[in-house]
Amino acid sequence: MFKDREEAGLLLADLLKEYIEEPENTVILAIPRGGVPVAYKIAEKLGIPFGMIIAKKITPPDNPEAAIGAATPDGTYILSPYAYGYPYIEEAIQKAINEARKKLERYAGGKEPNLEGKTVIIVDDGIATGYTAMAAGKSAKERGAQKVILAVPVCPVDSILRVKEIFDDIVCYHKVDTPFFAVGAYYQDFHQIEDYELFEYLTKAKEKKLLAE
Repeated sequence: MFKDREEAGLLLADLLKEYIEEPENTVILAIPRGGVPVAYKIAEKLGIPFGMIIAKKITPPDNPEAAIGAATPDGTYILSPYAYGYPYIEEAIQKAINEARKKLERYAGGKEPNLEGKTVIIVDDGIATGYTAMAAGKSAKERGAQKVILAVPVCPVDSILRVKEIFDDIVCYHKVDTPFFAVGAYYQDFHQIEDYELFEYLTKAKEKKLLAE
């Protein structure tokens, strides 16, 4: 049980040290909004710049809570094997891409950090299905990342097998083997991160020269 996302980030930072060979050629990318506090504390502790990578869930029109994949602003997407062939799928993919682009504009003025030749560490507060992280990882590779690592405080064991398709390394502080998994169950404080909090972390990172460009 983590106290909050910041504590989870500090614990994760200790595990990540052995995976970072060239700190000067490494960038940490948070999946907003929940991944931002985690990534900020990792960046602060390890002295590695951090930014964001946007990924939005792809959902069926009749069930907006069900994740059948995820997409990023550059048009990269990952789909569940069960999603192929559905009549609505192209429309659902495009909707997720459009929403991701709007988020990128709101949070980062439409700009994304340069990833060419870098080691990229993608951070979230946890993964469930893993599709959001996978879309982010695939996008980072298509943007020129040399190596892509997923770092999360908590994850189900079966999702690790799925995300291995995309990531070169997976660093998970607490692996859980249960059919009934919810990320929030492993935090004492799992409040929804509001936009103003996200911008506060970005401002602090900029002041400490930890904001990726």
